[in-house]
Amino acid sequence: MRPDAPWLLAMAVFAALELLWWILAWNHGIAPRPRLGTYLLFAGMALAVATLLRFAAGASPWATSPTSAISATFLVAAAASLFLPLKYAIPHEVTFWLDRPLAAAERALFGIDPWLALDRAFGWAAVPMDWLYGAWLPVQSIILFLVILARPSPAKSRALIAYSAAWFLLGVAAAALFASAGPLFYDRLLGETQFAALGQTLHQRGVWIAIAESDGMWASFASGIPGPVAGISAVPSLHVAISLWIWLTARTMAPRAAPLAAVYFLLIWIGSVQLGWHYAADGLAGALGMLAISWLANWRLAEPLPA
Repeated sequence: MRPDAPWLLAMAVFAALELLWWILAWNHGIAPRPRLGTYLLFAGMALAVATLLRFAAGASPWATSPTSAISATFLVAAAASLFLPLKYAIPHEVTFWLDRPLAAAERALFGIDPWLALDRAFGWAAVPMDWLYGAWLPVQSIILFLVILARPSPAKSRALIAYSAAWFLLGVAAAALFASAGPLFYDRLLGETQFAALGQTLHQRGVWIAIAESDGMWASFASGIPGPVAGISAVPSLHVAISLWIWLTARTMAPRAAPLAAVYFLLIWIGSVQLGWHYAADGLAGALGMLAISWLANWRLAEPLPA
């Protein structure tokens, strides 16, 4: 077996599952077309940046085979292009049912909305938190391609299998099962004012990325016309799940970077709640889901793979 075969196969399988789900949603008229060309461009850019970073660090730019790197770039782009349409289809498949009980449970548990408690503690950092959270997609994409370009190893295979599984199992399947919109959309979705202070606080803090992106998402949802920013789902938090994946991967593949990755994971979780994207439980669900997927990947590949 070629060293890269297990994780490339996993990427292909989960991309195929997304494709099948999308075909069903497309046939029912609830999913837009995937923007494959756009995501091929994004994936190519992430590959180029990762290549330059490896070169700047004095490592071989591509320690993996060119065939594996190019195949992975296409599979990442294909899966990413299907992900947004599948998220967009969620409210057409199942009603957002979890927001009201989840918001009530967290208020009862903490005695205060978690976003408000975090704003009182870290309100001074709202703008940098907004930038950090807004940069999550390019950051995790570059880290993904740094892993893809690394030399073949059991740790690399396990990490990439877990990454591929997480996007489908947590970002698509679990998101549909636990359909929820999140605090930023709560009042607009349910016609209430429980989170009115959240929007006011974000405007006062100058948190424009979260405001602009959430407004774009809501416009797509309300109009039924998907835009470049679309698809609403809160539980589980994929931002937190993939940030945890970064830390888990760093522990085995780049131990010196693990402390920084741990801090990044915690900041993303805090930001996801403080900025109103998620309830506190969303991050817990994402983290536990990622731990379970990583454990399963490690258990299934307990025997060393050819390096």
